[in-house]
Amino acid sequence: MKGLYKKAGLCLALLLAASILAPSAFCQGLPSFGNVVIVMGENTDYSTSYNSSNMPFLTSLANQYGLGVNYYSDTHPSIGNYLNLATGNILTDDDSQTPESFPVSLNNIALEVQNAGGTWKDYIEDLPTIATCKGLNKGTYYVRHDPLEYMTTINTEKSNFVCFGELANDLLRHKLPNLSWLVPNGCDDAHDCSIQTFDNWLKDEIGGLLLKSSYFQPGGTGLLIIVFDENASDGSPDCETTTEGLGCGGRVELVVVSPYSKKGYQSPGGDTRNYNNSYDEGDILRLMAQGLGLPTSNLGWATNGLPMADFFSTEADSVSTEDKH
Repeated sequence: MKGLYKKAGLCLALLLAASILAPSAFCQGLPSFGNVVIVMGENTDYSTSYNSSNMPFLTSLANQYGLGVNYYSDTHPSIGNYLNLATGNILTDDDSQTPESFPVSLNNIALEVQNAGGTWKDYIEDLPTIATCKGLNKGTYYVRHDPLEYMTTINTEKSNFVCFGELANDLLRHKLPNLSWLVPNGCDDAHDCSIQTFDNWLKDEIGGLLLKSSYFQPGGTGLLIIVFDENASDGSPDCETTTEGLGCGGRVELVVVSPYSKKGYQSPGGDTRNYNNSYDEGDILRLMAQGLGLPTSNLGWATNGLPMADFFSTEADSVSTEDKH
C-alpha cells in the first residue's frame, strides 16, 4: 500500500502541529511496512514472559529482533487496553461491555487502512458464528479481546472477520492483508491457560508460515507486534483509569519483529508523556499507522505518539527465520 504522505513531509507537519516539540526520536527514519500483524497475550508480568524457562519461543524472538524493556500497559482491566490499541483511546474499563452495549464510532486503525484503499482482516479463533472455527487449543472467545468488533465504522464488513485458519490460506496464496489483527481464544492467549500455552501457540501459529513467509524474510516489508494487554495486577503502578500515559496496567513485554529490525535490540522507550518515559499502546498505534503510511492526526493518544523508530534500521537486514527456528 502506498503511503499517503512522504515521511519527511509528515514528520515536519507533525512537529509544526504539536504544541510541544517531541524528542528527536519522533522523527527518526521509519521503514515503510506493507503488512502489519498484531497479537496480544494476557495478564503477564514482564519478568514472567521474558524468561526462557517460561516462554522460550517468545524470548528467542525478543533476543533476535526487538524487545521493549520499558513498555507499560495503560490500564486495568483488559478492555481498555484493547480499545486503546485500535483507537488511541481507553474509552472504558468495564470488561462486561460488548459491541452491542458499547458501540464505538471513533476512528480506528482498520478504518484508516480501509479509507486508504488497503486491506485488513480480523483473524479469530472460536468465532461464535461458525461452529467449525476452532483454535489450536479448545478455548473461549472473549469479544473484549477483539476490539475491531466494537467499531461501528467497520464491523459491518463481515467478510473481513474470518476464522483464524484463513491466515494460513492467505499466507500460502501470498494474500496477507495490509493489517492483520490476530485474536487467539482465551486458552491460547494465556487468559485461561498457562503462558506456556501461549508460547506454544506463537511457535505453531507465528513461527511457522508467517515468519517463514517472504513478508518476514530479507527484502520483505512485514511487521509483527506481540504485546501483552496488562500485567498480573501487581507491582506499581497498578490502577484502573481511562486517562492515558499513567502506566496503570504495569510493565509488560513488547516484541517487535521485522526484516528491518535491529538485531537483538532492546528499546528503552522514550515517550515523555508516559510513566517512566515508557512506550505504551498509543505508541504502538502510532507505529502501525505511520509505518503503513496512513494519516495519524485523528487517532487519539497516538496522534502525538512516537512511532518507535528506534527499533528499526531503514535497511532490511534480518537473519532468515528459517536459519533460526
